[in-house]
Amino acid sequence: MIIIHLFPLLPIAATFGLLLALRGPSFTYSVILVFFLLICFLNRLFFKEKLLVFTFVFLVYYGVGFLAIENNVTDYVPGEQVMYGEIKTIPKIDGDALSMQIKTDTKETIHVQAYFKSEEEQKWMRTFSVGDFCKINGTLGAPLPPTNFGQFNYKKYLFEQGVHWILRPKQTGIECIQRKEPYSVYMKMQRWRHKQLTWIERDVRSDFRGIMSALLFGERVLIEEDVMYAYQKLGVIHLLAVSGLHVGMIVAALFYLLIRVGLTRERTIELLIALLPIYIIIAGAAPSVIRASLMTIVVLLFMRAKGKIPPLFAIVVVYMLFILIRPFVLFHLGFQLSFLVSFGLMVSAPSIQKRYTQKMVQLLAVTVLSQLFSAPVLLFHMHEISLLSIPMNMVYIPFISLFVLPLTFLSFLISFFLPLPFNIPLHFLEKIVPMIHSVLLAVAEHKGSSFIVGKPNFYIVFMLYFCIFYGLMKWEQKNKGWWKTPTLFIFLLLTVHFSMPYMDSRGKITMIDVGQGDSFLLELPYRKEVYLIDTGGTMSFSQEEKWRERNKSFEVGKDIVVPTLKALGIRKINNLVLTHGHLDHIGGSKAVAQSIKIEQVLYGKGQVEGELEITLLNEIANSGANILFIEEGINWSSGETQFVVLSPIGTEQNLNARSIVLYVEMQGISILFTGDLEEEGENRLIKDYPALQVDILKAGHHGSRTSTSSHFLSHLKPKAVFISAGRNNRFGHPHEEVVNRLEEDNISVWRSDLHGAVQLTLKDRKIKMKKIKDEGK
Repeated sequence: MIIIHLFPLLPIAATFGLLLALRGPSFTYSVILVFFLLICFLNRLFFKEKLLVFTFVFLVYYGVGFLAIENNVTDYVPGEQVMYGEIKTIPKIDGDALSMQIKTDTKETIHVQAYFKSEEEQKWMRTFSVGDFCKINGTLGAPLPPTNFGQFNYKKYLFEQGVHWILRPKQTGIECIQRKEPYSVYMKMQRWRHKQLTWIERDVRSDFRGIMSALLFGERVLIEEDVMYAYQKLGVIHLLAVSGLHVGMIVAALFYLLIRVGLTRERTIELLIALLPIYIIIAGAAPSVIRASLMTIVVLLFMRAKGKIPPLFAIVVVYMLFILIRPFVLFHLGFQLSFLVSFGLMVSAPSIQKRYTQKMVQLLAVTVLSQLFSAPVLLFHMHEISLLSIPMNMVYIPFISLFVLPLTFLSFLISFFLPLPFNIPLHFLEKIVPMIHSVLLAVAEHKGSSFIVGKPNFYIVFMLYFCIFYGLMKWEQKNKGWWKTPTLFIFLLLTVHFSMPYMDSRGKITMIDVGQGDSFLLELPYRKEVYLIDTGGTMSFSQEEKWRERNKSFEVGKDIVVPTLKALGIRKINNLVLTHGHLDHIGGSKAVAQSIKIEQVLYGKGQVEGELEITLLNEIANSGANILFIEEGINWSSGETQFVVLSPIGTEQNLNARSIVLYVEMQGISILFTGDLEEEGENRLIKDYPALQVDILKAGHHGSRTSTSSHFLSHLKPKAVFISAGRNNRFGHPHEEVVNRLEEDNISVWRSDLHGAVQLTLKDRKIKMKKIKDEGK
């Protein structure tokens, strides 16, 4: 009896101990810890024993976390250097980009990012694999921290993997050789895995190879970008993770085959226990496959000992071992989802089987519970929820698990015995899967397929889980109306979360870091309206050859602007102001229009002749937005916020000169957005608006020497200036003359290339400034 009450404390105590060591104390942590101890105190049964067990496990895992931090150090310093190391991970080659990790002679892991100058370099690098040695001449630098609010922290992610540096080789700076001495067993398995992935990439159709590599080897790099996005948006991405389904299928098949060929039950179990660690490596060693395989090993060990094991015991043991060996995995999204969903379904499975007898109803119950257990974590990381997740899972779970997965395994096995033309299951999958994906893509294209929630704080996430577990307890007790109270509280929590921006009387201006480009977000008081001024754009300076094309390409609108908007819970843009038709200002608008509802686009009056302008304006119009061409003199207000257009006049020939110049006055603070306006346009503003003065100026043309003249500054008398420019950009923006000019006038300067995103909060003529670098403090 006492063990039953104490056993669930183990993972909770271990988690609290690790969190304190790895993240340090915080107010949120203290509140939740006190809340949990209060629940234990109110339930006085075995209270002393609970407190003793909790304290012991807490201290043990605190020590584990403390040692993990102490040992996660580096022996290197930044700068140019020659490094020698063994390739640790399978080199990922995507077009002209290379990404891999090496283990140096000091046993430290270094992340390598390189770009090929020729197709021959790319083909040469494909001949190397895990275990080969490389000499790399390049520059060692620290990973960049996030430069936008709510952005994924890649630097922290690498740190938690024990990686402190990124090595960027010089041109022809990589020299690799294959080892002559024998490879270890681990290296041999990794090289075999690499060989099979290469076969899939070379011989399988492009619209199926990504799914095949994901289902067999846990590698998603080959999945087409739009297909991956559709799986994520519709909440079925978990089907592409190697997990319990794969492990169960393999173990069941091997168990049956080995028994049929004459092995005893005992020898079969022992062989399966020995093979599962090998499968973990071959399948990519993701948290989901490690969890499923280790749980299976625990169950098999008990079967071998002719004992019964409660499922909860297996998952707790695996969880405790997992975070003991890899403490930082606690912050891995895949780890969190894998254990949360598995734990929830394991606890709920007996009730589902007793209450529901029809298979489809059981599937529906499992799907709903899986979505419930994963939803709060996904909201915290992804900021939106799929409205079609349950019906899509109801269709795709049987399709993938009963059809695609078995045939994929079968086609892979056949490839070892028959030539490719005779691999009937593979050819069938190559035909049917792309057809199914076309449906998936069509559904994902609709904005109504998901609902943007915004990033909830940790209290909201915690309370959501509290409501979910409370509701499930009532469901298991078969209480009538069990769903009413938890549903009401979940509704209230989400309502509070949704309502917070609309109860905020402050205005906000955010300079989004889009690299070499412009993008400014304006949120009016009480979020009465949302304005986005420009969307940045991914600049390209050369015509890409076929071999350079990447499966996953970076695009500012999709990868920076849209996630920023989603994190803030912005579902609608009232006015998208596109200052002029250059790529670095409007290139990201297509991605924004595909993900966020745009009511109206404001575009400068004048002849629209550029192919980029015409294409993007047509696509935005097709998304349902109204396009309004504006010129000098147009003004309007929203609440107490005033807007005045000062340019263009409509006859400018140069695109920069045609930039929309927008004067905004919000909460008593005046701001002037100038697009890429240059000195000639500035002089016209001085002449036409002799009384114009502003508190904040957005420097024209990214701080180039042709803008932000001393005459213009002395006329406007700004107290602060925004400069949006890319780090180490090839244009030399902002120009040294402009920076010196601003410093001489004692004007505060906020630069995206130095500070990243900057947010101003405006209230009663007062400004509160927050930089992205201050967010973690």
